[in-house]
Amino acid sequence: MRSAFKRLAHLDVPDLASGVMPVVATQVLLAVVLSAASVGLRVVADLFMPGAGPFALTIPAVLVATLFGRWLCGAIAETLSSLYAWYFVLPIVGSFQFAVPADGPRVLVNMASGYFVVALAELFRRAMRNALADRDALLLELQHRVKNNFASIASVLRLQISSTQSEEAKGELAAAIGRVESFVHAYEFLYHDADRTGAVDMRGYLEGLCRALAASLGSTRDVNLRCEAEPAEMPRDRAILVGLLVNEVVNNSVKHAFAPAQKGEITVNFRRSETGYDLAVADNGKGIGVEGRPGSLGLRLIRGLTAQAEGTVASQSDAGGTRYTFSFQA
Repeated sequence: MRSAFKRLAHLDVPDLASGVMPVVATQVLLAVVLSAASVGLRVVADLFMPGAGPFALTIPAVLVATLFGRWLCGAIAETLSSLYAWYFVLPIVGSFQFAVPADGPRVLVNMASGYFVVALAELFRRAMRNALADRDALLLELQHRVKNNFASIASVLRLQISSTQSEEAKGELAAAIGRVESFVHAYEFLYHDADRTGAVDMRGYLEGLCRALAASLGSTRDVNLRCEAEPAEMPRDRAILVGLLVNEVVNNSVKHAFAPAQKGEITVNFRRSETGYDLAVADNGKGIGVEGRPGSLGLRLIRGLTAQAEGTVASQSDAGGTRYTFSFQA
């Protein structure tokens, strides 16, 4: 529901259709469509209350036209709707003449009120969009700073690796760097390529993340990372958690599933299900004994991230490889 409201707040029909037809043509077309809808409401109302409130049903069309089609669209909708009410609803029906002379000033007042509504709606539309633009700019700046902070932490950890003698400590620090860098990749993609509503295209996101992970492996490991993701949208915060899960499972597989010189393949599969989203990360390695290492940091992180993303996880590991299957509610 919240995402739907965000989409409505950013909806601008002329802007959306700018690649198909000119802005003015879009405004005229939208005004005609909404005026026709107003006429339809008028016809239905006349079945039960003939002639009641001749100009009342023009207001909804005018508001929608102005808020989503700008002031010109609202002005056209007001003109068309009011002329219809004048010609077909007021006595004398089928004429612009008045059965009662006092109806003339009333028509002028109603039409003037309609244009006043257009002006107010346009002011509100501009104020709302300016406020949203300012908010989006502040959020982008904040997320950019957060991303830079994560990058700084990763740099500090690299310095720590260079001054550490213990190979075990180096391995743990390298794993920590991978987790921090997964945040960096997530913010870099999500807060520059995600749309304004906070909905993330998971196909593009996971493909980009897998490319970054494959590049981080470099030529040191002969492991192929393959991503198969269906087009699907997920809220931004949950998408970050999914990215962290992919990062953690992939790094675990690289670290434990294959011998140093062994060739291998890791597959990331994401798809939309009837109830939400399904994610599977599998390798064809030797198996890592998932249930045999219940206290490992990697496994605890996977379970914690899954719970935070309001999902469930199942794992299977044997001589043919290891597979993690995640399910997330929509």
